[in-house]
Amino acid sequence: MSVNSWTNRVKFIVRYMYDIDNNGVLDKTDFECLAVKNTIMEGKGAWDADKFSKNHKIMTNLWDQIAEIADFDKNGEVDSDEFMKGVESACKGKKYADLPEAFKFFIEAQFRTIDVDGDGSIGLEEYRYDCVNRMPVKSVEVLDEAFSKVSLDGDLTLPRYQEMYSEFLSNTDENCTACYLFGPLPLIE
Repeated sequence: MSVNSWTNRVKFIVRYMYDIDNNGVLDKTDFECLAVKNTIMEGKGAWDADKFSKNHKIMTNLWDQIAEIADFDKNGEVDSDEFMKGVESACKGKKYADLPEAFKFFIEAQFRTIDVDGDGSIGLEEYRYDCVNRMPVKSVEVLDEAFSKVSLDGDLTLPRYQEMYSEFLSNTDENCTACYLFGPLPLIE
């Protein structure tokens, strides 16, 4: 399996985007923690109860939708294999507009946490900051190269981010540009 394979990309989403408590499975707790994390990141450290309420609703809905499409054994947890099967049926081959609503809300919320200065686009410095906060990175050059592949004219706008995120989940081509949305991916066994 290559680092840009569809299977590795989906495993990356589980490990580095959703499994906040690092226990190897997704559950409701991960999404409750994501609501807190996103609220603090959007506020640059400040706490806003109204934003938290909105984020909590988004994350609860996302968990409910993930559980509905991927918790095949109905044990309240979604492991990587279940998530992969769920994403395959709900997202593979689909454009952003056709993704489940909760996924779209999460993607937009994720964008807001990365767009630290709130100017409506992710710049190189924001991209670097997001990547190194998620996973180990060996050099700034690999981040800059990855950003140059996903950005347009040095920026990653919300529509471009939405397009890239949906391709990351839906496109099986290991050479698609979206493989670089989150920086150079590690191989996940």
